[in-house]
Amino acid sequence: MQDVAKIIKLGVASALRSLYKIDNADVSLEHPQNPKWGDYSTNSALVYAKKLGKDPMEVAKDVSALLFKSALYVEDFGKELLLFSDVSVAHPGFINFRLSRELLFCSMLCVLKEGSKFGSQNIGLGKRVALEHSNVNPNKAAHVGHLRNAVIGQFIERTYEYLGYDVQVQYYSNDLGLQVTTSLLGMQVLGTSIDASKYKKFDHYAWDVYSKFSSMLDVDPKLKSRLEELMLKLETGDTAVTKEQTELSGRILKDNLCTFAALGIDYDLIVYESSIKQFGMWEKAFERLKSNENVYLGVSGASTGCWLVRVSDDASKKDTALGVEEDKIIVRSNGIPTYTGKDIAYHMWKFGLLGQDFRYREYDTDTQKKLLYETSTTGVDNDAFTNSSLVLDVIDVRQTYAIDVVRKSLAYLGYQEQSESLIHVNYGHVYLSSATAEKMGFTSTPSTNVGMSGRKGIGVKIDDLITIVSETLASQFAGSPNQIDVRNAVIKFDMLRYDTFQDVIFDVDSALNLKGFTGPYIQYTHARAVSVLEKSGQVFDISKLPSYFILNTELALTSRELEVIALFGRFPEIVVSSATSFAPNLLCNYLYTLCQRFNSFYNDAPILNAEDPRVRELRLLLTSAVRQVLRNGLYLLGINAVDKM
Repeated sequence: MQDVAKIIKLGVASALRSLYKIDNADVSLEHPQNPKWGDYSTNSALVYAKKLGKDPMEVAKDVSALLFKSALYVEDFGKELLLFSDVSVAHPGFINFRLSRELLFCSMLCVLKEGSKFGSQNIGLGKRVALEHSNVNPNKAAHVGHLRNAVIGQFIERTYEYLGYDVQVQYYSNDLGLQVTTSLLGMQVLGTSIDASKYKKFDHYAWDVYSKFSSMLDVDPKLKSRLEELMLKLETGDTAVTKEQTELSGRILKDNLCTFAALGIDYDLIVYESSIKQFGMWEKAFERLKSNENVYLGVSGASTGCWLVRVSDDASKKDTALGVEEDKIIVRSNGIPTYTGKDIAYHMWKFGLLGQDFRYREYDTDTQKKLLYETSTTGVDNDAFTNSSLVLDVIDVRQTYAIDVVRKSLAYLGYQEQSESLIHVNYGHVYLSSATAEKMGFTSTPSTNVGMSGRKGIGVKIDDLITIVSETLASQFAGSPNQIDVRNAVIKFDMLRYDTFQDVIFDVDSALNLKGFTGPYIQYTHARAVSVLEKSGQVFDISKLPSYFILNTELALTSRELEVIALFGRFPEIVVSSATSFAPNLLCNYLYTLCQRFNSFYNDAPILNAEDPRVRELRLLLTSAVRQVLRNGLYLLGINAVDKM
């Protein structure tokens, strides 16, 4: 089906040009909150009336009259379809458009014609996207902050693939650096004082070792010195230490991947931080950086002996870990590159700017269905992962400064296009409601939400959250055939229904509400539509859709039917807007509204028992389209549609 919104925008722009000689008018559209005001609305008359020195209502009336007179058409199902049934004006100068009934009916049949592809487009033209998400440091179990990262990442993966991009999902395993070294030394120091056999998973044991040893570091300078010595050995490639660390981080990584697999989240490639060192990528990047005037060696103060990237004249920007104002350290005074330094090299590889690639081997695990690779010195060549056109990093808001440094460094090296093509998808923090925290064994006051701190051992492991949701489902919906899918809908939807850039408070009871703004409610409505269609025994022949169009467009439609049908044509634009603005909440809101309208229609209008056979067929067509759109939308959110609840 043609892009109706685009046609309306072009029509308004053409009318402004014809009436007022305004070239290239920037026309915005929105959907009125109240359906009685129409399907689309524009404030263009208000915007351009100021520039013309005219009354907005006068401009709106002139534009609407010309548009209605123009009688715009679209073509589908072998027919010319009138675009509008009405163009009206509302104070103080809005132009409202009501789409023709034929066009609305056509959008419903397009859902059935395109099926699982409805809403997909080829905006991406096959361009490669390097999408990085999850990235749990392999030193402890994954917590619910990582969960939000992962579900947002999966949403971006699926929507961008739906829009025609070639998306490669990367999981960056930080197997060098402070946190993993802390865990390694913690294992050495604590030994068997914490009994690993009491834990269901090794990464849960590592969680407690890490938090306990971190508290010891805070009060023991000797341990801090040992930690620095061990980190230096790892960075310089000490064979024995490297082997021990590789085994430890590898074991924890596999447990982390099992956690994400339980939620249906998978990856294409694991990139090890150690591989960047092994392949000499950091050294190659550093040689280029050192030759740039914006990268310099510190000669005074806390940064003496360090290499820094010039960031800004804004003294409010600081490398707080080292107390250095403004500019970012990429190499410490002991010669060890910082995380940000290696991240510059990593991103140069993503864009194919180093003239070098890793080698790859299959990651031997049962954690996911699709093939998973890892970077390795003993693997094979594979050109599927580098030379990306767009890089999307799902990393929390605290890393904004570090990502800005990477972006700025690319620009300093002359890679302005790549710098602008590196997008940081930051996201808000995750907290547990006090009620949910209490259920999971955390103490809090009734008004206090619980945050995450792996270093302090405070937080909720994803595995524990999965357990509490599973137990709650088992008690409330005993015998449900799709409990795993419903469980995952509870967890994922409640992470996605908020603005990505806002904090989230997760409450397990509200997330399970079948009548609320929840994943199970969307699944329940899908199952209801499936049940109606199964009971009808009617199977629609796609080849006969044009005849359905001819037979049913003359039927009188109720307001409830029209309210549902009006939403079908909006799904493709919702997919684009939610993907490109990294806003899964827009898709969640759309699906929820569709469910509400369908359930209102279901309660008010008989479907199977409709007296007129043609009305029955029309309502079954509508029900089938609702089922398909909900199925497509849930897929994009990383949630499986279920046929029974």
